[in-house]
Amino acid sequence: MKNSEPLPFVYESTGVITHFTDGRDPKPRSREVFNFHQPKTLQEWMAHGSSLLERLQHIPPLNHKGLRDCQITAIENLEASFQNNHPRALIQMATRAGKTFTAITSMYRLLKHGDAKRILFLVDTKNLGEQAEQDLMSYVPNDDNRKFTELYNVQR
Repeated sequence: MKNSEPLPFVYESTGVITHFTDGRDPKPRSREVFNFHQPKTLQEWMAHGSSLLERLQHIPPLNHKGLRDCQITAIENLEASFQNNHPRALIQMATRAGKTFTAITSMYRLLKHGDAKRILFLVDTKNLGEQAEQDLMSYVPNDDNRKFTELYNVQR
């Protein structure tokens, strides 16, 4: 009996450059990878049933409670970008507009609703890293009474 289902994961290589495509994505596209994924990783992805980009299509609406208008706009536009299959985005906000709080709210939503496994929060100075860590430790989402660091592991 022949399998009529398309392959969920595809690798293409020139011998120098290797591309990977997750066929479960809403609009599958290849990306360069430097190693083949471990079989255990592929098994975990298959067990989950849907890709991260697919899960980002179904994030519930943002609860506006406790957010400024510019934060609401930033988060909703970021999530719209993901839903339009644009996995890279830039949030630009004015000084003192709550960029870190906005970023943490987006991270929380990606972890909770998108089931993201890890997020890199990159800063350019040690002081900003310490400040971001403090903000993560004090952040309480508006749909849970526990702090971010009680829900998710944070490492600096």
